[in-house]
This record gives sequence, C-alpha cells and structure tokens, in this order.
Amino acid sequence: MSYIGEQQRILVQVAWLYYKEGLTQREIGEKLGLSRVTVNRLLQRARERGIVQVHIDAPDARYLELESALRQAFGLRDAVVTPSLAPEDREARYVALARAGAEWLLSHLQDGMRVGLGMGRTVAHLPQFFAPTRTIACAFAEVVGGAATRADGFSTYNVTSRMAELAGGRAEYIYAPLLASTRSLRDSLMVEPTVAEALARARASDILIQSVGPVDESALLFIHGHLDLTELHELRVRGAVGDMLGQYFDAEGHLVPNEVSARVVGLSLRDVAQIPLSVVLAGGQEKVPVLMAVLRGGLCNVLITDAWTAQRLLEEG
Repeated sequence: MSYIGEQQRILVQVAWLYYKEGLTQREIGEKLGLSRVTVNRLLQRARERGIVQVHIDAPDARYLELESALRQAFGLRDAVVTPSLAPEDREARYVALARAGAEWLLSHLQDGMRVGLGMGRTVAHLPQFFAPTRTIACAFAEVVGGAATRADGFSTYNVTSRMAELAGGRAEYIYAPLLASTRSLRDSLMVEPTVAEALARARASDILIQSVGPVDESALLFIHGHLDLTELHELRVRGAVGDMLGQYFDAEGHLVPNEVSARVVGLSLRDVAQIPLSVVLAGGQEKVPVLMAVLRGGLCNVLITDAWTAQRLLEEG
C-alpha cells in the first residue's frame, strides 16, 4: 500500500486498533495483512493528519509546556518550572526553588565537574535537598569572597563546604572578604596569588548556581549594612534593576558602575556569561524585571523559577 493511496478509513482503523484496543503494531499487521513498518507509517500519518491527537492530562504537563516556552523564547539551554505560591510566601518559594535546583544539579553533575556557588537565600537552602546516592568526584567553589555568617543571611563558606561534603567532593574557597573597604584594596586582593588562583578556578566552573535580587531593602548587601537607603536610591536613579554576585545591572543586563560593585571580590558579569551552565534560581513579582534583565543580557542559560513568574516573563518577553 503506498502512502499516496492511503484512505481515511485505513488510517482510522489502524489508529483505533493501536490506541483504543491496545494491539501491538505486529498484531495489527497480522490482522490487516500489513507489515509492521507499514503500520508504523500509517500511525505516523494519522498523527500528522490530526486523526490522532495526543493530550497529556497531568498536573506536570502545564509546567513542561512553560519550560519549553521559556527555552524557545529566551534561547535557554534548560528551564525548570515549579508550582506557583502565594506572592507573600517568600520563604516557601526559596525552599521550592532550592529543591528544584538541587534535583536539577543531581541530574547534571558528573565526576570531574566544578560547581560554582553564588549568593542568595535560595542558594542557601540547596544542602537541604542535595542528596547524591553515590560519591561524586567533583568540586564546589566559591565565586565571591566570604559573605556574612548571620542567621538571616547567607554564608558562602557554609553552603560550599556542606555541598562538597554531601557529594563526597572537595570545597574551594576564596580567602578574601566579599567587599573590600576600598577600590584599591579590592584591586590588590584580586591579584593576590591565592585569591587570583581561587578566582581562576571559579571561572573554570562547569556549572554556576546563583540567585538574583532587586534593588530594594530585601537585598543582602543592604541587610548586611554594605548599602544604605541613599545608595539604593542612587543605584535606581542610575538605572539599576537588580544585582548578581554584588554586581548591579540595568534592564538590558549591562553593568551599572557604582562604588559598591567596584569593591566586590569575585567573578564579574562577563565571567558569569562565559560559564557553560549558568543557572539562576529566582521567582516572585519583585524578581520579574530582574530576571528579564538577566535573560536579555545573557547572564544565565538555565532558569529555575515558579509558574507564575514564568508566565509573566513570557508575556513581557
């Protein structure tokens, strides 16, 4: 039987036997006097003509659709979408995104890899859900100098060491502060051999996992006293919409020069864009303009967010 001479009836009959009666392609071939290859081609033609339409009726189907749309709209290498949460429930969102981030990392992490860890309250929750079932000969590296260790903040040392311990790998640290007291001191630290070597290792990360923040009072640098209200206002006046690793950027993802970013000991936005898998964990209404800037600037190629945020990004993008 040729493809050109196929009749509607045979297509419907083959589709019915396969999808409704559950016969195998070999059984259908025997019943109708066709080869298995011909049955396979008829089923494919039935799908092409719309005689057979696949509908996945499951809660996860909507999230898979959003993930696919995000990858296509923003040229991402990957995207993960979690269920939406109440806008005011920030802590639950941090936890949900960290869980998704840990699961994504486990599915991609291999022996010999290096994972850079940025700052963020979401990133701080990663060790809760990172549970390898075997030892992984990998490294977890700080990508900025040591952050504060207060309970309401984020310690790069604690997260890096814990992730390395859970994997059975090694931890790599940057023995310098997150923020130097002056620009000149920061410049000196960046070329100090031990710091320069640590930064070189961080730049060689296969995966970078981080979060991003808006330019408001929820920013970690503000919470820890590195920025005051006047400086936040000045950053917004200059066009800053968010920060990544202490580097503030505008709506196009370009660095906004400022005194604070100039004192950060760590990777630059240019460094971030060069890492093969640059992962951002973030979601919520206040993060939408920040994430749009990150996506426009090519600062991440893997996005892990919630369904509400994903929908807003697609509408704006």
